[in-house]
Amino acid sequence: MKPKNKYQKFSKISEQKFREIIRCFALDLTASDTAKMTGISVRSINPIYLKIRHRIATLCEQSSPL
Repeated sequence: MKPKNKYQKFSKISEQKFREIIRCFALDLTASDTAKMTGISVRSINPIYLKIRHRIATLCEQSSPL
């Protein structure tokens, strides 16, 4: 059985919707605006945004540990 979303384990959000969320994040849209555009609740978008921010911070620390 193929997973629904290869970017996030056990996600109920499809891969296509997840890519839309990432695109909105890259465009610096708020979670509320993203929720309106994608049709997914703000309560589902917020943890995804937090995980993205955490991952970016981790990668930045690895490249420059100041």
